[in-house]
Amino acid sequence: MSNVDIKIATEYSGKGVSDAEKAMRKLQKTVRNLAGALGVGLSARAIVQFGKNSVKAFAEDEAAASKLANTMKNLGLELSAPSMQKFIENLAAATGVVDDQLRPAMQSLLQVTGSVAQSQKILAASIDVSRATGTDLTQVANDMAQAFVGNTKGLRKYNLGLTQAELKTASFADIMSRMNELFGGASQAFLGTYAGQLALLGQ
Repeated sequence: MSNVDIKIATEYSGKGVSDAEKAMRKLQKTVRNLAGALGVGLSARAIVQFGKNSVKAFAEDEAAASKLANTMKNLGLELSAPSMQKFIENLAAATGVVDDQLRPAMQSLLQVTGSVAQSQKILAASIDVSRATGTDLTQVANDMAQAFVGNTKGLRKYNLGLTQAELKTASFADIMSRMNELFGGASQAFLGTYAGQLALLGQ
């Protein structure tokens, strides 16, 4: 059987429901034709649901990007928006974490740190923690953001080997160092697994 190059895309311009519906109908037709070419039987209901889910995901991703851009504007960081977009794209490609997870995490970090460089550093570390512990990335980023301003309560769940008193008095740099000691390299190790390879293919 020859190799088949399959590319499915949705287009949603943000101009309203009409554009989304057109994009969905186009996608449904593409999926139906593709299923026929591969000999796969898909019901009309399954095709419609697939199209709806795809358009919804695209719209949610667009909304997350808009929220992040607005946060950066409000913080006076709008000039860094293009480089931030590139950073997120590169991080997604390198880690297999989809950008609609990276953007909310980055937004929560920026709101607390007010620093692009600091937020990028913490986000990269948060991915390792997320992969090592199975904790949702947004939750890890929120916990790290709170620790940045001295609220370390959320870090207890990560079993850092520090007492409650030690957590309260530790500097953020010390906390980052401890987390790197425990979880550093977890994302890279994950990418060596079958699940990690699938995550990369999904980018």
